[in-house]
Amino acid sequence: MWRELTEGDVLGVLNALETASYQSAAIGVGQVVLADIIGQVVQHARGYIADNPSNHLADGVTLPERCLRPALHLIRKDLLTRLDIELSKDRSDDAREALRFFERVAEGKVSIEQPTGAIDTSGPSQTIETVSTHDRQNTRQSLAGL
Repeated sequence: MWRELTEGDVLGVLNALETASYQSAAIGVGQVVLADIIGQVVQHARGYIADNPSNHLADGVTLPERCLRPALHLIRKDLLTRLDIELSKDRSDDAREALRFFERVAEGKVSIEQPTGAIDTSGPSQTIETVSTHDRQNTRQSLAGL
């Protein structure tokens, strides 16, 4: 099942100190920091998923269940960095492992569930239609010596 990530999902991977820092952070007018970070990380992860031509993307800003935890680890790293909280070795390692997970998805070494509903077809896959074909009149050999 593909779904959107929520603030509750993110709070689930933060400890009490990180949660308190996030909730008390001064956010500028018009800023929606967590929503911005979630959107950026989800699109980044979807890029890795789409890099494997056997994968399809569900519509929306969604990820498959198997990709949620790694995406949350990347979101946590970005959020803590934005809050100017030093990353512990464990948090840094989690983010590194999450990137490696998405690289393996792109390589086809990790399979993910395919969407069952609407599919996003706006991806980079392009088709080229050949309008006409003609034999080449000039080649390197026929133009040699000119």
